[in-house]
Amino acid sequence: MTRPDKWDLRLIGLAKHVAQWSKDPSTQVGAVIADEKHRVLSLGFNGFARGVRDLAERLENRETKYDMIIHAERNALLFANAPVDGASVYVWPLLPCAQCAATLIQAGIAEVIAPAADAERAERWAAQIELARTMFAEAGVKVVELDSPEGD
Repeated sequence: MTRPDKWDLRLIGLAKHVAQWSKDPSTQVGAVIADEKHRVLSLGFNGFARGVRDLAERLENRETKYDMIIHAERNALLFANAPVDGASVYVWPLLPCAQCAATLIQAGIAEVIAPAADAERAERWAAQIELARTMFAEAGVKVVELDSPEGD
């Protein structure tokens, strides 16, 4: 199969849409978990836990935000109403961090699809992305980085 196909574009587009639901002022992330028939099993975006207030002083203080936020990939796993073993996860706008990679591997995700990181994000998240790539490779999780996920 040549990547990206129409389903990759649809599902990465859905992840991009879901990312807009995040109130994070710096990086909005969305995740879509789909089975081998492209059926959506779950959605997630980065945000605070249910009932925790999205206060500006929390969201704008990077250290506080990182201590409180649940990443999109973990939210998608937490809200899945079906087994995700063997499923694919579509993540916008970059590959998962190392902690999310570990959680996705442990949950049985078989494939991760995300846009290739842009220069700014690649530099800022380089160590996390490289560690995640290493973990995915060792665990046998396929990683697909889309060069032009929006068809441009």
